[in-house]
Amino acid sequence: MPYIPQVAENVLKRADELIKVGQSAAALETLHDVLINKRLRNANATSTEPVLKRLIELAIAQRAGKQLNEGLTQYRNIVQHNSPDSLGTVIEYMLAGITERVNEAQRNADLASDKKVEDLDEAESPEDLILSSVSGEQTRDRTDRALVTPWLKFLWEAYRNLLELLRKNVRFEALYQSISNKAIDFCKTYERKTEFRRLCELLRTHLQTIAKYSYQQNSINLSNPETLQLFLDTHFHQLNTATEMELWQESYRSIEDIHNLIQQSKRPIKPQAMANYFEKLTRIMYVAKNPLFLAAAWHRYYNYIFRQTKIFGEEHLQHVANNVLLSTLAVPIIKPSSRVLSAAAKENKHRTQRFTNLLFLNQAPTRVSLVNSLVSGEVLLRVRPELRPLYDLVEEQFHPLSICKKIAPILEGQIATHEDDSKYGTLLCNVILTRLLQQLSQVYTSVQLDFIFRLARFPAPYSMSASDIERFIMNGARRGEFQLRIDHQSRSVVFDTDPFDASQASSNGAQLQASPSDLMRSQLSSLAICLSNAQRVACPDYVAEKQAKKQAAMATALQTMAEEHRLAAARKLVIDRRKEVIENALARKERTEARERALRMQREQELERQRLADEQQRRETERARKELETIQRNEAKKLAESIKQKAGIDVSIADLEQMNTTRLLELQVEQIEKEKQDKQTRLKVLARKIDHTERAYRKCEQPLLEDDYEKQKQADSKHHEAARKAQLAQSKEKHERDMAFKTRFTRMFDDFNSVRSKLDQGRSEALAAERKRIRDGLAAAKQERIEEYRRVKKDVEDAQAKEQAEREAREAEEERAKTAKAAEITRLREEMAAQRARDEELLKQRMERERERELEKEREKAAASNKYVPPSRRAAGGQAAASPSGSGTASPRPEQPASSNAYVPPSRRMAGAGASGSTPPTSSPRPEASAPSASSGRYVPPSRRAGGDASGASQSGSPHPEGSAPSSSGGSKYVPPSRRR
Repeated sequence: MPYIPQVAENVLKRADELIKVGQSAAALETLHDVLINKRLRNANATSTEPVLKRLIELAIAQRAGKQLNEGLTQYRNIVQHNSPDSLGTVIEYMLAGITERVNEAQRNADLASDKKVEDLDEAESPEDLILSSVSGEQTRDRTDRALVTPWLKFLWEAYRNLLELLRKNVRFEALYQSISNKAIDFCKTYERKTEFRRLCELLRTHLQTIAKYSYQQNSINLSNPETLQLFLDTHFHQLNTATEMELWQESYRSIEDIHNLIQQSKRPIKPQAMANYFEKLTRIMYVAKNPLFLAAAWHRYYNYIFRQTKIFGEEHLQHVANNVLLSTLAVPIIKPSSRVLSAAAKENKHRTQRFTNLLFLNQAPTRVSLVNSLVSGEVLLRVRPELRPLYDLVEEQFHPLSICKKIAPILEGQIATHEDDSKYGTLLCNVILTRLLQQLSQVYTSVQLDFIFRLARFPAPYSMSASDIERFIMNGARRGEFQLRIDHQSRSVVFDTDPFDASQASSNGAQLQASPSDLMRSQLSSLAICLSNAQRVACPDYVAEKQAKKQAAMATALQTMAEEHRLAAARKLVIDRRKEVIENALARKERTEARERALRMQREQELERQRLADEQQRRETERARKELETIQRNEAKKLAESIKQKAGIDVSIADLEQMNTTRLLELQVEQIEKEKQDKQTRLKVLARKIDHTERAYRKCEQPLLEDDYEKQKQADSKHHEAARKAQLAQSKEKHERDMAFKTRFTRMFDDFNSVRSKLDQGRSEALAAERKRIRDGLAAAKQERIEEYRRVKKDVEDAQAKEQAEREAREAEEERAKTAKAAEITRLREEMAAQRARDEELLKQRMERERERELEKEREKAAASNKYVPPSRRAAGGQAAASPSGSGTASPRPEQPASSNAYVPPSRRMAGAGASGSTPPTSSPRPEASAPSASSGRYVPPSRRAGGDASGASQSGSPHPEGSAPSSSGGSKYVPPSRRR
């Protein structure tokens, strides 16, 4: 069983003793056993921190990760409530130690690699060649794997264990994020892609499990803005590192994590962070080879930095605008047919929705929406002037016969020469070729392949061979983008005109004419429009009734809207109040439970702390007593030795144990007094001797000092005289040299003056001429500027006058055109109203004639079948006297006066004197019934109702000339009320 001390100082001493004798593993085990002891859970951080640091040193030296992790876990449990900052100090100490070991291993690997190359001119040995060919590694790789990789692995394990150790407690959230950033930097510095993937997965798992442990005490709360900001900073760092290491899968997952965190954030995100988010998203979409969402990401990036020009700068904004234009134009313009790749479209639906959410869009982008955004925004004004014609050529002025010639200078001179723009060149060529084939299919049923090859000639490096174009056509047909076939026998392309094809262009670009599928697609909508127009003309009452119902419904909705809004607001307030009450109750309950738990834990901790304090005080008292005894014993031994050495008093061990310190001190004081007296006596003798010696020295020194003074004075005089002579000689020599120099240069002084005067005169004349030339030039330029100003001013005034005249003429012309247009509109409205009235009158007449024909047919059918004819459909004569039974006989009935109010059945009612116009009234076997009159009170059917002629005939009792009731039309047909006189 290992030795487990109870005190930190003794533990450290024991560990040092084991290390000195070469037992580092035993020392590590001792420290580990002490730290994981349950009795140290409530110890303070001050006494435990040195033990943990010594454990860290030994664990790093032996690469003992298990003992190190267990020690850190126990130390976390000790300090998490009282001093959490101490854990951060210990972790920094540990990471610094491991990092130093990694750097040392790297330096050793460099030295080992340098030492192995002893002779630079010597070729590699056969053994090295065979080893490199078999293993595929170079000498440096094998050295790194042997020396550096173990320490890198140990450092990676340390980072991973620390993240697992700190992930749940809110007190360590800042430390957790710091360790996460350092782990990310570690993967980036040493290019550890595999470890970086595992680190990203680990951080993602920790983020997902935060909600799982949210109910625990001291758990991490993402609703806290500061906590959420820490997570956002870490994941943005992770995103930047993944992008720099070109780990695009991890970049995409990091983007998703950041998107989820942004959705939870209640604070606005920093502009630089959001710009970084969209910029990284553009790079991810480019790697994903998704042109549509690549363009959408550039649009979002541009829209975000457009209002932040001061932060990002005009140059960067122009670069982004170039990418927005090129990526938008590079989006494919045709969607695959619905009958082709339907399964793949369903599979991509979920991915499209995820991309849409990452861009913070409500619906998936389309090429039409992106092009409209390109036009409505100021993108075209921000791009390079050389790229602006590209939009017009591709979208507005596209012509299949000349597009390649017009766009070639832009592709070759602008896009191919810029590294950032060249990546869109191939996609633009594909879009142009697709639109070219689309417009050819609208005009031709078949074209030659050579004709297409001649039209689709792109400049280098985007040139496409015949096989490339043919492969592009076949791939598009396979995906359902084109409806065509290639006839290799005749070397032609045959366009199929399938009117039920569901593929359509995703752009509203220029079209030569509508395709059959477009016509078929709009057939139902065209028919609906025509039917709606016909319904408005045929049934104006229905349209008015529908409009009135619509207006009534809108009025009702407006009346009830306020009440419904009030009720909805009241319901919302009630619901919010209930939720607030429930949340407050739950919060109060949680606070009460947390307070009770905290009080209970505090009481337990206080009791445990008191017990430990008492035990610690007892141990400290015992230890102090033992240490005091030991110190006293050691002092007594030292004192006895001192007395023995100085005073010659021999004190044995037995006597030493019987003597106390006071007795020993008395012996020492006696010894000191004795030595003091001896020293004073020796000093007196020595002082007397020194006085006599000093007096003798001074007496002998006096004559020697006088001689030395005389010698020094003579030497100083000699030195002064020699220095003065040397200075005079030097001055004389310098004066002679100066006089010789003056004599030599005096001879040419006159020539110097003459040359100087000539130069000065020439320069003065040249300066005067130059000044005159400049003054004349300035005067001429000033006059020219004046004349130029007058000429420009006159031109401007003429142009303004001309523009004013043109504007007045144009305004007058517009006024005349407006007046003529208003008159024309008024005339057309009047003509349309008159035409509408005529059409309505004709329609009424046509309907009346149709009605009369139908009644005539029904009457003929009734007469043929002797069926009952209602009064409204009976004729005024002819069949009025016919017998209902059809027997042709009639029994005589007594004659009734014309003024009688008796009921006359419809079959007996007659408009004239008899039922038939050919039989006189006297020949009828039955009495004659007079025609009903207006004053008789009898019922008169509509067919018998006429003007004054009918009533007069009834009153006079004379029969009609033709034996039928009179009518406005002269016959027995139905007369509508609108035609009656």
